[in-house]
Amino acid sequence: VRSGHQQLQPLYPPVPTLCPPVYAVATSSSSPCTRIPRMTGEEKEFESIERDERYAPPLQESFCIQLISPLSWETIPNTRLDLEEWEHVTCMRPVSLRSQETVSGLKGYVAVGTCLMQGEEVTCRGRILILDVIEVVPEPGQPLTKNKFKVLYEKEQKGPVTALCHCHGYLVSAIGQKIFLWSLRAQELTGMAFIDTQLYIHRMISVKSFILAADLMKSISLLRYQEESKTLSLVSRDAKPLEVYSVDFMVDSTQLGFLVSDRDRNLLVYMYLPEAKESLGGLRLLRRADFHVGAHVNTFWRTRCRGAEGPNRRGSAWDNKHITWFATLDGGLGLLLPMAEKTYRRLLMLQNALGNSLSQLGGLNPRAFRQLHSERRSLQNAARNVLDGELLQRFLYLSSMERGELAKKIGTTPDIILDDLLEIDRVTAHF
Repeated sequence: VRSGHQQLQPLYPPVPTLCPPVYAVATSSSSPCTRIPRMTGEEKEFESIERDERYAPPLQESFCIQLISPLSWETIPNTRLDLEEWEHVTCMRPVSLRSQETVSGLKGYVAVGTCLMQGEEVTCRGRILILDVIEVVPEPGQPLTKNKFKVLYEKEQKGPVTALCHCHGYLVSAIGQKIFLWSLRAQELTGMAFIDTQLYIHRMISVKSFILAADLMKSISLLRYQEESKTLSLVSRDAKPLEVYSVDFMVDSTQLGFLVSDRDRNLLVYMYLPEAKESLGGLRLLRRADFHVGAHVNTFWRTRCRGAEGPNRRGSAWDNKHITWFATLDGGLGLLLPMAEKTYRRLLMLQNALGNSLSQLGGLNPRAFRQLHSERRSLQNAARNVLDGELLQRFLYLSSMERGELAKKIGTTPDIILDDLLEIDRVTAHF
């Protein structure tokens, strides 16, 4: 394990670039603010703050983007890109945009969205920056300097750029209360389509032609881009208010779920089911599972399940399933794994038996803790449908007699339960 020490505060997870293999990192540093902007008509002027020595000036953040080598975890010299004064980085993502320079027709770039915040009197603006990491001749004695930033596009937008992603080789951006779809041609962004949204889109992810957008207060929306007609349309959305922290997909073979973490420390799974009566013909996303984590989840990422190993390897049921990992603001890691119906039912009965048979710490009830917590009153019942892995793992620490009694209660054997738990541990053993 290596760590690099810098006098800067990292803002986002390092963005890996496909080629060359380096990391782009957005950082900030604080300094005393000695002047404030004022609007005089249409012009902007800066007024200096004059106070006595006892006055503690507010801190102003200065943002920059730089490359870090994965070999030594040191910043690459001469790659620092300083942003303008008062400009904040709001999002930074690796994107694959259409290009004629590659055989596949797609090329990886680093897209950065910024916001220029100068107080209430000045209209909030933002910029989109598209950066390409190129290889150059390194300087003598500095082998790390073979990689540098090349700014392909930087232009001010009419509002703050709060979220970025890519779809079918096009750049998708959330600017103000609109979502725009852009095409990069000759180092210029050309608008292809747009759609109006709710309040503040702060997360966007895409798969094929579908885009999942998370609003800060108005839950999630599912969008679709139709390349034939060059239109961006709303497919479905969650009509109930929800303060979203992060979103990602849950992949279970041919089924796709939308995983959401909220302000109340819950994880919720939504699905697009147009055949269901409650969805009003597909206009509403239906909540199919919920689970209380007990900590704020701020990021997700997915990996494939580990398939069957050894000479008897054949088409495994886990080959088309993805593990969705999550990280919490208090430093915890966890995962969600799609289960087969038969295994889920068996482990659900075991979970209920463990909750009733074992003495819990402090006399607490795990079933009540894992139920959906919400500060708002809702007319919708909890969906549950998520097993508590921590409680199920306690089965492994019981004696043989206790295992047999619990298995007999639910109509199975300890060996079958142990096989289920060990299979889950095997397919998720990535670390």
